[in-house]
Amino acid sequence: MKQAKLLLLSLVLVLAASTGARADGVDVKVKGEWDFSFGWTGNFGFTHSVHGDAYGNGEDSGYAQQRIRTQIDFVISENLSAVYGIQVGTITWGRSEGNIGAESGGAMDADGVNLATHLAYLDWMIPSTDIQVRMGIQGIALPSTPMGTPVLDSQVAGIAVSTPLTDWLGLTAMWLRPYDAYAGDAAGGNPRFDEMDIFGLVLPIDIEPAGLKVTPWFLYSLVGAGSGYYDHLFTGEDNTVGVDPEDGNGNLLDASSARGSRTSVFWIGTHMEFSLLDPLVFNVEAIYGKLRQTDVTGLLGVNEDENDLALPAGYRLGTSGWFIGATLDYTLEIGEDFSMTPGIFGWWASGDNSSAGETGKLGRLPTLSQGNGGFAPTTFGAAGTFSIGRDTAVTATGLGTWGIGVQLADISFIEDLSHTLRFAYYKGTNSSEGVRNNGYESVFKYDSDGLYLTDKDHVFEVNFDHSYAIYENLTAVLELGWLHLSADRDTWRGADDDTGSTGQNAWKAQLTLQFSF
Repeated sequence: MKQAKLLLLSLVLVLAASTGARADGVDVKVKGEWDFSFGWTGNFGFTHSVHGDAYGNGEDSGYAQQRIRTQIDFVISENLSAVYGIQVGTITWGRSEGNIGAESGGAMDADGVNLATHLAYLDWMIPSTDIQVRMGIQGIALPSTPMGTPVLDSQVAGIAVSTPLTDWLGLTAMWLRPYDAYAGDAAGGNPRFDEMDIFGLVLPIDIEPAGLKVTPWFLYSLVGAGSGYYDHLFTGEDNTVGVDPEDGNGNLLDASSARGSRTSVFWIGTHMEFSLLDPLVFNVEAIYGKLRQTDVTGLLGVNEDENDLALPAGYRLGTSGWFIGATLDYTLEIGEDFSMTPGIFGWWASGDNSSAGETGKLGRLPTLSQGNGGFAPTTFGAAGTFSIGRDTAVTATGLGTWGIGVQLADISFIEDLSHTLRFAYYKGTNSSEGVRNNGYESVFKYDSDGLYLTDKDHVFEVNFDHSYAIYENLTAVLELGWLHLSADRDTWRGADDDTGSTGQNAWKAQLTLQFSF
């Protein structure tokens, strides 16, 4: 195993050393990023707050991490090329829980198995046409404002076909397969519907004389109840529902009635950018999505924790909701040495009503990007940290909240040094009555939720971030963040830690160095 790893890493280094070299008609190009992050957070999970999300668990406040991403392009011509992306980590220094997995290899002897495929796709043009085909594991990000999308911004396997239709109109059609929970299962337990297939259209419209870009898009998917999507969306370390670790399939419980069914989900959205008054730029987006209810009995397992929700037989779960976001930025240059970009940003996303847990009809937009998320208006509460490190203390999607913020971004009066000062306010849109009347056990958190905020809870955030280009290929970023959570005691009286405080602070200081080539 060690010899195989050394051989593969040696190959990467050899390719990196021969960047731009040609062999047998193939032009090999290598680029990548090496990230190192050192940080400290205080009360990151709002431990002991009345909100009760951390259930009183302790916190490992200091951390050191690293991640390596290397992308190798194999170019035959402008009509044919392939890309392979390798990722090592993210490795947490000193981590000793096993030697297999993305975070392994940080402990003594550093022999973790942590090499992963990040990208693997083929680009080719259909002969005598302008139609480009990209097939394989690729990055897909839906059109969005600079805050990022709450639905999809991640690597996913599939095929995307793009072509210009006119000088001002284009078309991208895609088929994606993010989930196939029982693919290759030889144990005879393969359910009838275990895939999730997504079909999508994107129509970029560029009206250059008016400084207007409009990009409507649509996604539709048939979701097998046994595909793994429900587990992915609704289960996590702190969620009220989770996967039974004793399940032999490793993904879902064996509930034949649920596994033999399927449902559908769709999203429709549009993004608009107006730059006619450049350097004043306005962005706005609107999204609606619906995951139709289906029987999930047995699919969402119940952990032994007393806060977990037991699902009755025949329980049907689904969700639908809205997301609206907007940004306004003005790039200001004063003389040759001083520049900055003042901006305003805000969003509103629908939340669960008071009977959501009982009826199984949730009121939040369904999402695909989990874990890190794609919603990044801030660098501590949301998913906007520079590369690796800690963020999403509040949310990775913005769903179930509304918020507004102001910032002075990219303040620069010294060459190669810039600063961003940001203030943001979040408030929940989930019903406090539902939690108050039914208890915390009624909550279905999304896996990417940092907090489940109700209409009685709010968060205030301050970021003061700094970036310095040490060399052309080496950048240092210092992120300083502060969060204040104000939770309503009457709402969360039934939570696990109902004696906690209604107001708590969280802190972050993080230094990241990125070597890019």
